[in-house]
Amino acid sequence: MQDLAVTLDLLLRGGAVTSLVICALIFLANRTAWPRGLSVPALCLGLGAYLLVSSPNLGISETWVRNVLVMIAGVVPVLTIWAGAEIFLDRPVYRPWHGVVAIIVAGAAWLAPVLPALSVLRGILVVLLYAGLLYIALSTGVGDLVETRRRFRRWFVAFMALAGLGISVVELFKLDADLPQVMYPLHASGFLVLTGLFLCWATRIAPDLWPPRQEPNPGTAAPLSNADTAVLQRVHAAMAQGIWRKEGLTVSALAAAVDAPEHRVRRAINRGLGYRNFAQFVNVHRIEAACVILSDPAQADTPVLSIAYDVGFASVGPFNRAFREKHQQSPTEYRNLHGAIVAEKL
Repeated sequence: MQDLAVTLDLLLRGGAVTSLVICALIFLANRTAWPRGLSVPALCLGLGAYLLVSSPNLGISETWVRNVLVMIAGVVPVLTIWAGAEIFLDRPVYRPWHGVVAIIVAGAAWLAPVLPALSVLRGILVVLLYAGLLYIALSTGVGDLVETRRRFRRWFVAFMALAGLGISVVELFKLDADLPQVMYPLHASGFLVLTGLFLCWATRIAPDLWPPRQEPNPGTAAPLSNADTAVLQRVHAAMAQGIWRKEGLTVSALAAAVDAPEHRVRRAINRGLGYRNFAQFVNVHRIEAACVILSDPAQADTPVLSIAYDVGFASVGPFNRAFREKHQQSPTEYRNLHGAIVAEKL
């Protein structure tokens, strides 16, 4: 029985590692998506290393190969967050403190054998990282217009984050010591299923996950069916009537306003106009209206906060971020430049 468990473990891990290699090659082949596209192969490398060092049946204990694999596997939480952010956020923003946390997580994994206390710190940080990934997967799904990515995020990333949390808790409390041999093929089979599902998804989404163009281009959008075209026309009409001014406007609210199923509205905006995120679609109208106000000398004394509220933002922070993302300058800087230009023409 024990020999059978060892054989199953080796076969299942081999299948999972093979799936990871194929998935990594698929994303590496799409060089136009680099450097964002490198996040998935990096994660595949880390997961492959983890699969190899998490089993005692491979005969690499007490070797330099295992030491190298342990160092690579120790970065898996960081690679998971990186890949998750790149896949599910169209324009992820990285802060200096993100790098600090990544260094601490990786360094603690490497130094834990020398300083055991670091394993506790790392365990806490890793739990927080996976909880953050779960938050990203769930919170950004509402405005996601990419149909395949939206379906994927609902179950796979949430499951991956929960699995990561479970593994972290096991490692933190040393629950993985002296496991019975039958647990290793079960562990490997779980990863084989996950990697197989991810591979199936990757073959479908990889070419379109990171499109080369940065801004939506309706001229190059996919053709729509007659039904979707009719929905898109009603969406245009609703936007022209100013529904975008409604604070907290969601896809479901817009769908109700145009009397169309929510999934059809998402598909019409994504395929017909090229938008991948609903907030970006709505903010285009809001920022255009704000630019008109900011360029009007007669409204030069209107506070930026009032403008943000007037065009549909709930607070000035999101307004400033959306404005800077569109024009690479703050609303005040835009007003100082374009307001002065208008005044000169007058």
